[in-house]
Amino acid sequence: MPYIVAINTYPSHKQNEVIKKYIEVTAKYPPNEDTGTVVAQPVAFTNNGFKVVSIWETKKGKLEEALTRINTYFYEFKDIEGHETDIKVWSTFPEAISIAGIPTPE
Repeated sequence: MPYIVAINTYPSHKQNEVIKKYIEVTAKYPPNEDTGTVVAQPVAFTNNGFKVVSIWETKKGKLEEALTRINTYFYEFKDIEGHETDIKVWSTFPEAISIAGIPTPE
């Protein structure tokens, strides 16, 4: 199943505002195990502020629903100055190589 990867960046002085929004939005949109699961949410403190990478593994046939939910979730952060989100769908390695007609190594 594909992964949805959201990379969030924001200035370090906005950390408390982002945390408060995270708590608020997570209560509003609790995890939905029917569409997929969060497999990692690493955080890095960079010279430009914070970078948070959220990775969801989607369930079969649930990509569109999961993507809509994740986009709706991160839209809630739009008013935090300097907060940006980049959301992409990533294929698994077997999915990616199948496009080239190469069977998955066992």
